[in-house]
Amino acid sequence: MKLGMKRLGVVGALGVASATLAASPALAKSDISIQATPHTARAGRVVKVHGQGDDDGEQYTMLVIKERFGKPGHWGHWHAVTRSFNGDARANVKATHMGELQFRSVLYSTDKHHQHATTDRISMPVTVHVVR
Repeated sequence: MKLGMKRLGVVGALGVASATLAASPALAKSDISIQATPHTARAGRVVKVHGQGDDDGEQYTMLVIKERFGKPGHWGHWHAVTRSFNGDARANVKATHMGELQFRSVLYSTDKHHQHATTDRISMPVTVHVVR
């Protein structure tokens, strides 16, 4: 009889634990990153840029790599370099002017036709120094 009561207690505890886990909210994983190599490039050379981003909470996303040129306090506007619908974007960008070139990844959530994009998250920019 004691063994049956222990089993009933264990089964009851497992049932309560599984019900608690099922009632807890699901957390979506979201991540974004950007890399550019080399960190210092000569003018006229190619910079390889790789951006990644994903949000498990959104069914449709678009990742855009953006660039801007200038120097701190005097930056130009961000311009799209490339975009990807699978969360992995790569681009080869020619460094045309001396100064600093910055890149960032922007993840947009969209509808199934990739229209009506809203910003989901933005990476910290990476800087490439362009020298003569």
